[in-house]
Amino acid sequence: MEEEISLLCKGLKLTEEEQQELHLTEEEFTLAQDISNLYLVALVISDRDVNKGAFKATMTRVWNTEGGITFKDLGSLAFKDIDFSLEPFWIQLHDLPFAAMNIRMGEKLGSRAGKVITVDVDEKGIAWGGALRVKVMFDLSKSLIRGCVINVGDARSWIPYKYERLPSFCYHCGIILHTQLRCSRQASDGSTQNTSPLQYGPWLRADSAQKPSHYRAHSSSSEGKATGSGRQASFDEQG
Repeated sequence: MEEEISLLCKGLKLTEEEQQELHLTEEEFTLAQDISNLYLVALVISDRDVNKGAFKATMTRVWNTEGGITFKDLGSLAFKDIDFSLEPFWIQLHDLPFAAMNIRMGEKLGSRAGKVITVDVDEKGIAWGGALRVKVMFDLSKSLIRGCVINVGDARSWIPYKYERLPSFCYHCGIILHTQLRCSRQASDGSTQNTSPLQYGPWLRADSAQKPSHYRAHSSSSEGKATGSGRQASFDEQG
């Protein structure tokens, strides 16, 4: 239907009235932009039909705006050109040696999962705590990155990735847009949940969002004692 309409428009002969251009001022565009800033277009990722009433009630309670919220179903064709495939995620890089808890390593390891937005470090570029946090723009059409092998000299280590606020995803192929119950890859390769071991699982979820590194760095006492196994270090907070 869309292609037919496009071809039809190309073959149209405009009348004199239709050929008259409509000139708009920059102020009119600015007003339209100011109004559009109050709108939000969203995509709900779910294998099941969405209960619109429950969705409205939940989001109204979560956002808690002063002027209230109006929800409208725009249909399947509206905003069809908007790309919903990219989403920012905080990723925790675990089991790093303490010397690797820095911004450069965060950028390098984080780029394996997507375009790096920021690395959670203090003003000196150092991260503190149990994991190095990196915010990346992740492609939802791709499988989750479970980790990375780093090689320093003769030593090789596996660095597991854990994702904060990770929604439901497929335990078979690792894609967020569906669960294993509706996985096309699982059907195409003939595997099932009973015959093929799942390559992804809930262990990819971070237990909780850590405090920012700069908070840990500033709130830690300079007299605190370093603790840990040598792979990482943290400081005991005083009083």
